[in-house]
Amino acid sequence: MAKTEGGGIVLNSHYARIPEEEGHNKIIPIEQAVKKYIKPGMDLHFVFAHSRAHAVAMEIVRQFQQQPMHFTLTGAGILEYGIMLTWAGLVDKVVAGFIGDTYPAPAPNRFLQRAIKNGQITYECWTNLTLTLGLLAGALHIPYITTKSLLGSGLLHDNHDSFKVITDPFSGKETAVVRALNPDLAIVHGVAADAYGNTVIGPPFGENMWGAYATRQGVIVTVEKIVSTSEIRKLSNYVKVPGHLVKSVSVVPFGAHPQGMSVEGIPALQDFGYSEDYEARRQFRAAASSPESLDAWMQKWVINNSHESYLEMIGDNRLQKLRDAAKNNDIYAAVEITDIDNDQPVTSNELLIINAARVIGEKIASGAFSSLLAGIGSAHLASWLAKYLGKDDSMPWELLTETGFYGYYPRLGDSYIFNYANIPTSKMQTHFVDVLGCLVSSEVGPCLGVLSAAQVDKYGNINSTKIPEKNLFLTSGGGSNDVASAAGEVVIVITHLPKRLVDQVSFVTANGDKMRTIVTDRAIMRRNSAGEPFTLVGCFVPEDKSLDTVIKEVQSGCGWDLVVSNDVMVLPLPSKEELICLRALDPEGDIRK
Repeated sequence: MAKTEGGGIVLNSHYARIPEEEGHNKIIPIEQAVKKYIKPGMDLHFVFAHSRAHAVAMEIVRQFQQQPMHFTLTGAGILEYGIMLTWAGLVDKVVAGFIGDTYPAPAPNRFLQRAIKNGQITYECWTNLTLTLGLLAGALHIPYITTKSLLGSGLLHDNHDSFKVITDPFSGKETAVVRALNPDLAIVHGVAADAYGNTVIGPPFGENMWGAYATRQGVIVTVEKIVSTSEIRKLSNYVKVPGHLVKSVSVVPFGAHPQGMSVEGIPALQDFGYSEDYEARRQFRAAASSPESLDAWMQKWVINNSHESYLEMIGDNRLQKLRDAAKNNDIYAAVEITDIDNDQPVTSNELLIINAARVIGEKIASGAFSSLLAGIGSAHLASWLAKYLGKDDSMPWELLTETGFYGYYPRLGDSYIFNYANIPTSKMQTHFVDVLGCLVSSEVGPCLGVLSAAQVDKYGNINSTKIPEKNLFLTSGGGSNDVASAAGEVVIVITHLPKRLVDQVSFVTANGDKMRTIVTDRAIMRRNSAGEPFTLVGCFVPEDKSLDTVIKEVQSGCGWDLVVSNDVMVLPLPSKEELICLRALDPEGDIRK
């Protein structure tokens, strides 16, 4: 330490230098982290951003298979990782917004359906927004938090220990509240971290790491790469998990596989991103269709492997292709779509999606909506088609996905709603609370909701959760209740069958007050307000049938006494442009066939 001529003090480098590394070293192998920190009876939270820590789930299975661990899994979505842990006999209960399959198209998962039906596991259905809000309440250390979701739904009745209706002390109106969620341990797979555990997460941000803050015991982190604390400072905008919350850090390349790892907007880490492994996800979904095939898959890919040998089985060439797909993602490059036979007959699902896209286009053209959030499946593909068909229109509107995409432009060639290629087309990357909580409910530029469902009734109520009379679990519903509760208006996209269009749903996933239009593969039904019946206003008429004949068929395919307009319009059959564009958006036919 020395004084300057002016009397100031000059500190030597020992005091002035910012350390390259800070905090004690928490790096341990994944096997050691699981053995040390995973304990029986835990409530485990696999944190959801663009991906989840599948390598940790597999290691838990290897170490504890068929032991009495009695885990609860808490998270927005119970997907592959949850199926693996349930197969291993480790899970007693799931608390989730969505329970099922999302790729290549949404559907109940047969293995989980059987596990629920035979009592192997119990479930508590939240929504994607309320689950995240529960974690936020837990992170804030408050007992509960309010939400616009849930009112008028069966979820309130089923989960009376988690959801309550109270009187708003300011307005005097009824409002729903959800309890705080505080899992015992959070499990995160990030792009990079320093040795202390400050962890970089790529967008979109899904649950936004509230679960990491809400945990009682801390966070297990796995990452693609270890960086110095000085590098973490340069990446601080993407550090979503602070190191003091972290119990351990493990280097696990491709630790999110078969999901992808987003590094969009993080130039320093571009070499560590990778796209979804669709082949692996298809194989796993097929395996989960029967106990025998899932047993064989788990033995081959998990039980008889370490993570390193698991990656060896996948192969360096395939893994490099996943990295290349993420790195070489030029959103302005032309996309070549091959092997599409545009002369093939129009399918009923194509009629459904094109019909819905036209309705969406009309509603957007009215100028009443500034954004659109579509649920996964036919609904989102219809919204994508509407975006393409209306790309030259002067009316601006933004596409949203609940996980955090804002203002994205769907790429041709991949129909998966959360596909990696769509991430860099977004104007903003955010999370569930921003999208489902703020943007969907916005009064400044209302949002149009477009939802698919297992069932809809004459009141507009939808069901995607369960068929109680058949003891059949479906998927829980994801964010559909959140959208139906808060959007300016909602369009339902559904197949025209009596088992889908029912007089009254036996379980209400979402209240139908905001539903104004039902679009099917045969017809359009509208109403102007919640108290009115839906009226048939249009239908497709094949060349060999009359309008009157088709109207009678449409009525007989509906589970309630459908009111018919005095002036039913004949809907034009799909144009060549509509078919070409739709088939280019979904070349594999995962949704449109």
